[in-house]
Amino acid sequence: MDTQAPRTHTRKAYTDADGGRWCEVYLDTYRLPSGSEAVRHRIRVGGSRPGVVVLARRGDDVLMVRQWRPAISRWAWELPRGFGETDPVSDALRELVEEAGLAGSAAAVVAYLDVDSGMLENEVAVVEVTVPADAPLHPDAAGGGEVTDARWWSPDDIAKAIRAGELRDGFTLAALGAFSATRG
Repeated sequence: MDTQAPRTHTRKAYTDADGGRWCEVYLDTYRLPSGSEAVRHRIRVGGSRPGVVVLARRGDDVLMVRQWRPAISRWAWELPRGFGETDPVSDALRELVEEAGLAGSAAAVVAYLDVDSGMLENEVAVVEVTVPADAPLHPDAAGGGEVTDARWWSPDDIAKAIRAGELRDGFTLAALGAFSATRG
């Protein structure tokens, strides 16, 4: 396996107003196997800390939240997620409170993903969290206006939504696939 990166030059193209605390964009020049050079964008979020995708479970049901995603100009149902501030388990529990008003327990990392190996530098931890059956949902508990709805989806709901093209978020689909593979 090749472990030597063919990168020849890096230039920081953008740093957010917080000095790169949340987002930096780099232009990397690479020497390709053909000998030619190519320039690619690379995004670093949250100072290279891992992101998290929260697989909140209540029995077999999984929590999904609905958010407006400007990059795709539409509403999307997806697993709660965010980029890290501390460690993946703590970050997942925080995201669950912020996006759905739920306190979870028995949280554990079940997989790490490279959700966009062509552009995103950060790895993303899939964190499984158990939620009490009687816990009420409070979408957008943090009050940021990001989450407009939250609900529990059965495995059949998820399968139908994927087939219908209604559930297509890459973070969500990758996390569901990784979780399913670790249970098989």
